Amino acid sequence: MLGGGVIMQLIWLCMQLFIITIFGLQQYTTCNVSTQNKEIVTNTERSDGFGAQFQTIIATVIYAESNNKKYVYTPFKRVAHNYYNVPDFIKKKEWLINFIGNFEINTGNARPIVNLIQFFEKNLIRCANSHALKKIKNIFRANKNVNDYFNNEHLNIAIHVRRPNPHDDRIQGANTADNVFLTTINRLRVMYSSKNPLFHLYSQGNRENFTTFNAQDVVLHLNESIEDTFSSMVLADVLVTGASSFSYAAGLLSEGIVYYMPFWHSPLPHWIPISKL
Repeated sequence: MLGGGVIMQLIWLCMQLFIITIFGLQQYTTCNVSTQNKEIVTNTERSDGFGAQFQTIIATVIYAESNNKKYVYTPFKRVAHNYYNVPDFIKKKEWLINFIGNFEINTGNARPIVNLIQFFEKNLIRCANSHALKKIKNIFRANKNVNDYFNNEHLNIAIHVRRPNPHDDRIQGANTADNVFLTTINRLRVMYSSKNPLFHLYSQGNRENFTTFNAQDVVLHLNESIEDTFSSMVLADVLVTGASSFSYAAGLLSEGIVYYMPFWHSPLPHWIPISKL
């Protein structure tokens, strides 16, 4: 038979376990209620180019995390620059960002968030180091292989040269002189001379308009798909952005060195202005 002291100890132990169990369940219940009561937000529907839309989506995910809100994804409805009326144009953009299956889809009860650029640019350091941006980077890379885009024998440097296109008559950003890019290439060529650099220039237009860039270490990628162009810019070892939301969004996802062309969106803290070259 157990002594009285041992019995009292067992009773006391049981009481402690009971209290811990009840308290733990209360904590768990409270946590679930808190999660369920979070405001649900989503990205606004847009109809402009992929870069501007994806930049907005990225900012919305980060905004939700920073403000303790639940983010749900609103898929693309319309995307500009479908020059050749490709039937699965939007489906390919969904493959590109890889959000479907990795974020809950908006069923209609989420509040669209507008005017996010001000929030993003006032909180650049927090946004750059957010878990949300890390998640977006990871899911973007999950369905891509860098070897499909680059030869790893080189230091691959992607350069975005924005030029006019049939669906966008905006001059600003598309009129950056060739000499600006040529100067940048020459300086990077010297800086990375020991690393066997290869320059990949991404743009649109006729090849005869880009003869000034002809060189053994320069590869022209003209009029390629958004999927190939954007993926290459993100996965490159070094990215030189153009004055464009397309390459700005690629810079947000890049884990390489980013050289920033002056633009109306502020650079992340670790980006290097081309004026510093």
